[in-house]
Order: sequence, then structure tokens, then C-alpha cells
Amino acid sequence: MAVALACALGTATTASAAGIGGAVSGTVTDADTGLPLGGTALTWWGTTSPPPATANDAGDYLLTGLAAGTVGTLAVAGPAGYERTSIPNLALPADGAATRDVALHRDWAAGAPTTAAPDATGAPGCEPTKATDNDTTTGWSTSQPATLTVQLPAPVDVGAVVLTPGAACGHPDGAALKDYKIETSPDGVTWSAAATGALSPAGDQAVAVTAAATRFVRLSALAAQDAAAASIDLRELQVYGGGPNVAPSGTVAPLTPKSYIKSIVRLRAAFTDPDSTIVRYLWDFDGDGRFDQATAGPQVAHVWSAAGTYAVTVGARDFRGALGTTTLALRIIDPSVPVEPIIQRKPLIAFDPVDGIDLPVRIACSSICTFTAKLVLPRSTAKAIHAKRRTILTMKERTEGPGLGSWTIELPSKTIKLLRRAHRASVKVRLTATAVDQQRRRSNVARWVRFR
Repeated sequence: MAVALACALGTATTASAAGIGGAVSGTVTDADTGLPLGGTALTWWGTTSPPPATANDAGDYLLTGLAAGTVGTLAVAGPAGYERTSIPNLALPADGAATRDVALHRDWAAGAPTTAAPDATGAPGCEPTKATDNDTTTGWSTSQPATLTVQLPAPVDVGAVVLTPGAACGHPDGAALKDYKIETSPDGVTWSAAATGALSPAGDQAVAVTAAATRFVRLSALAAQDAAAASIDLRELQVYGGGPNVAPSGTVAPLTPKSYIKSIVRLRAAFTDPDSTIVRYLWDFDGDGRFDQATAGPQVAHVWSAAGTYAVTVGARDFRGALGTTTLALRIIDPSVPVEPIIQRKPLIAFDPVDGIDLPVRIACSSICTFTAKLVLPRSTAKAIHAKRRTILTMKERTEGPGLGSWTIELPSKTIKLLRRAHRASVKVRLTATAVDQQRRRSNVARWVRFR
């Protein structure tokens, strides 16, 4: 099966010092999402035959009891629905320690409902399901050009279809599939052409296919390697890809209560991603819309030279390329400048003009203030755009001390999508906002606001 591999051979002093002989260790991950593949079984074939190992929930495995300085084969069998592979000629150095990371594709076609038309199997035991049983020792055979349709278990953003041609059912080698066409469909009714071509006689052959939210894949077996062959045979059909890509989401916060100019300020992001692993964090320290630094981990250190409130944005990029962002209004303080008291009996709330889907808001407080805001759709608008709830946004923020606080109220992305579907270029919403200081002095604002 096709497999992505990363290899680094080196010294593992812990293994050799413990006197356990040769060892192979590494991590098993999903090739399309980067997530760990716990439960993967790994077996060593070589001079010694130690017990197999199973990757833990983090995808880590360790095979011990191997003969140092020998060459063997690492056999890898992923969890149900994943491909199997073997890595031959893996050499153990004299100290007996090797590291081999393995990335396996999920085969979305494995075990999926499969049909052929016309339903001509050619021989018993060569049914259409033999092409999706995750076993290349069996195969589908048809006595004439036919289509093989696979219904995937969920919508898949397909990246490749892997075909394994080869004669099956005792047929001569010339029966292996050669000419083919691949189509995809979201519903089994509307089909789109994805790829056409000719295969070499044998071996796994990946066909690049880009098709989002695919539920059905249809292969047209058009001709065998030998034009005179009595059948057209296919050993295996696999579909690689992932579910719809969800961007990471999360928050960012400073690690200390106050942040000062010309001092190291440390920030930590907390992002999650339900369908992929996060591979990089991107940081914009001055709010200009351009990322200034990239880090592998969720923490960064930065120095600001001037006091003020900065819109700090962090972006989390996942294994599949999606980017999620969040922004923090970070107040940088100059400790040498005394804070002038704000003479007022209660907080002040001010709004700048709406800029598209953004509404900048500023407050001024003589002590620490808590700011809350809510956006509510009119009943008629909510019904017209099929919104499940009239309240589309609630937010709560807190200033770091007396003085000014500034944030941006943004129209939620879900609401924007609903407006686009309803072909609306703008929307009027009811805004209510409140600022309360430590002395419980309160200011309230209620108004209609139009976003465009």
C-alpha cells in the first residue's frame, strides 16, 4: 500500500544501556490528518522474531528483543479501515537502535458497499466487494467493460484513489486492468469526471483526485492490459482523504497580569482542532494583518517598545492547511508614566462607525471595568434567513486596570453565511452594551446597528 515514511537512524542509549538488545521505535500517524494512530500493530521479521508491539494512544510504539546489526522487515497494520504496509531492509546499527515513523492512510473504501454494472463477476469469489476488502490477494473480475461504484461511509474530501491492478481468479496476467475512468458524486446522482488514464500491469498506482464532500466513487474498467483477455481484473481500489476540514479555534492570553514596555511579554495560545493536528502558530504583534513570527508550539515571547493597546492576533495552521485565528487587545504599560485618573462618575462607552462586519468599541473607566455586549436579530430577519436563534452574539471583556479598553464586535461567520444564502448585502441588528466598574457604576447603551 502507499505510505508516507520518515526515517531517522541513530543511537538510543536507553535501549542499549538496559541490555534489551536491538530495538525499533517511532510514532504512527494518520497520513491525511497528522493525528496519532493508536492501536496500530507492528511486527518484526528478521533474525529474531520478538512479540509484536501495539502503538499507544499517542501513536508511539517500541519493538524490543531484536538482533543488533541485522536487517529485517517492519510490518505495520493500522486500525480497521487503514492500509497495511511493510518496510523491508530496515537495518539495525551495531548499537541496535533504530527509529522509524510511519504515516498510514485511511482507506475510506475499505468494507464500503460496492456494486458493479453490469453485474458480471466473471467467476465465483470475484465479486465487486473483493476490490474493497483491503486484501490484495483477492480481486474483482468482470467479463466485459463495467463500472464499479463505492459508497463511502461519510462525505470525504478525496485526495487520491489508489488502484492495484493484477490478474485475479486464476486468470492470465494480461487480464489486469489497464484503461480506466474515475468519477465522483456527492449523492450518487450527479457525477463529475475526476481522472482517466492507463495503468501499468501491476503495483499500487495512486491517481490524484480532488473532490470535496464526496459520497460515491465510480470506476469504469474500460480495457485489460491484453486486449484479447477474456476478463478485466482489479485487485484493490482505495480512497484516500479526510472529512470536511474544520479550522482550529481557540484563545490567546498573556502569562502575567500586567505587560510592560521594553520587557519580555509571554503569550500562550490554547487552540483545538477536531479533525487534524496543529503544526504551526503564527503571530501578529502589531495588528497590521501580517504575521511577524511563526512557532512550532503555542507559546511566544515578544518585546513592545511603546505603551498602548495592541491587537495581537495568533493563527493556528493545521496539518491539512486550514487556519484559525483569534485576537487579543493587549495593553502594554509604561511603568514610569503615572496613570492619570479619569474624572467621571460612571464608565463611558463609545462606538466608531461600522466598517463592513466590524464595529469598534471603546470604554473609559476610573477603575477595572467589565464590558458586555449582545447582538439580536429582528424576528422577521431571523425568519427570513432561517437563523435558529435571534441572539447571534454575546461577548464579555474586562479591562486590565483603570483607563481605556478597546475591542471589536464582529458579525459571526455563521450569520454571514446565512445572509449570503439569503442574498442579503446588509443586516440591521439590535445592540445592547453595558460597562460596569468596580464601584458597580453602570453605563448602558441600546441602539440599532447596520452591518454590511
